Amino acid sequence: MSRSPSSNSLSVTALVIMLFLLFNLLHDRQTASATPLTHIPATPDQPTTSPPPAPPANAPPDPLTIRAPYDEYILTQGPHGQSYGHFAIDLTAGKGAPILAPINGTVTALYIDQYGNTTLILENEVWQVLMLHGDYVVEVGQNLQIGETVGYESNHGYTVDWRGQSCRNRDCGYHTHLNIFDKRIGQNINPLDVLSP
Repeated sequence: MSRSPSSNSLSVTALVIMLFLLFNLLHDRQTASATPLTHIPATPDQPTTSPPPAPPANAPPDPLTIRAPYDEYILTQGPHGQSYGHFAIDLTAGKGAPILAPINGTVTALYIDQYGNTTLILENEVWQVLMLHGDYVVEVGQNLQIGETVGYESNHGYTVDWRGQSCRNRDCGYHTHLNIFDKRIGQNINPLDVLSP
């Protein structure tokens, strides 16, 4: 039994429509992941709020302000490390990506621990932030503003690949281990609770 010309043209039309929809769906997903969030104006039935005023240029830095050590990153491991005194997350932006100061504060420590982890500690009145594994370019005693480059993503120390095998002397395991201690309550906190997604 042969198909009529009208059923063949309907099949072709349906296929073209499906491909068009699939292309738009993939394009929308790609655009959404690449486009930063923007302010959407309030509709007439919603109240409009003004953004908070910017602090004066000579105002002291806000010690509560905290951010992720990268502008864009992937969370590679959720909260972990309680067994060794941390409540940390692991983030990656890619080998060599700039690591940014997550707070306004001072470098209080920079050393290599017993596992070979390069360790950087930044502090202010509210936070103590510990980061591991990077190629750090700051010095102890240096005052930093939030967002300044403190180093570059690397894999120094105890890092592993996706199979759990050591990355020592291998090209894998690049990330920043981030632990945040809240001085107000005297304990480590889940970084995901204070960092913007």
